[in-house]
Amino acid sequence: MRRTLVAVLVLVLMCGAAFAQNKNAAKPKKPKLPPVDCSTVDDVTLARNVSERIAAAPSLKDQAITATADGGVVTLTGKVKTGSNKGTATRVARAVKCVKSVTNKLEVEMKTAPASKKKSNKNM
Repeated sequence: MRRTLVAVLVLVLMCGAAFAQNKNAAKPKKPKLPPVDCSTVDDVTLARNVSERIAAAPSLKDQAITATADGGVVTLTGKVKTGSNKGTATRVARAVKCVKSVTNKLEVEMKTAPASKKKSNKNM
């Protein structure tokens, strides 16, 4: 009985050591992109970069968003479905290299509520 207990204990310790080694294994690092010289990025390129990033965002794919740039200041116009999409568009635009600030002029589409049927309260 004692040998079985010792064998199980040794087995548990060996498995723990094996899992600990795998957990500490080196993770592959993402390659760093070279720094961007913002003095060489014109407004047309900046607006295109922002538009591409917005189009690539899953929650913003089907939204009608236009990006324009003037001196590194990006202006977003168009319509989005929800207020959270409006905030997401701002965050995505700010994340683009060389964007100094973002002016968000996006409008949230208002969903019209279906006409409710009113009950008539006529007393007869």
